Amino acid sequence: MSETVRVRDEDYEALAAAQDVLGLPFPEVVHLALNTTLLDGSPAQNARRAIQNYYTFVLREYDDPFEVPVDELGFDSADQAKTATTIGAEKRANWADEQ
Repeated sequence: MSETVRVRDEDYEALAAAQDVLGLPFPEVVHLALNTTLLDGSPAQNARRAIQNYYTFVLREYDDPFEVPVDELGFDSADQAKTATTIGAEKRANWADEQ
C-alpha cells in the first residue's frame, strides 16, 4: 500500500542528503526517517555512522568503524539501516567506552 506524504523543503533536503549516503530508494529513506533519529542533527553524518555501525558491529566485517569505506558501501533495505541506527549505535557507544 502506498500513500502520498507531504515533506517540507528542508526535510526533503535532509532526506536527499541521507539518501545519497545510504544508497536506498527515497521511500525507504522516508520509512527510515519516520522510525529512527536519522534526521536529528546531520542526516548525512547519521547515514555515514549507520553504515559504519552496520559493517563494524552488526556484520563484524571491520574492527574499527573509522576503517569502513562508507563511500563504497550502502544498504539493500531500510531494515538494515534501522538495525544499524539502533543496535549498531548501542554497540558503538560501548565500543567507544572501551577505547
